[in-house]
Amino acid sequence: MKDYLKGKKTYLTAFLAIIAAVGSYLLDEIAMQDMIEAIFAALTAMTIRAAISTEAAK
Repeated sequence: MKDYLKGKKTYLTAFLAIIAAVGSYLLDEIAMQDMIEAIFAALTAMTIRAAISTEAAK
């Protein structure tokens, strides 16, 4: 299982964070602005992870 998740843990965590943010918004627990900020933070983590792995492969 660990080998399968190698290199995918950050993406999985960020994806789950996006789902949690949308779910919280739909349940009226957070405002839309907070949901958007959480989604951008998760997307930023994905982007940084992709950039690091791309640079490391060079």
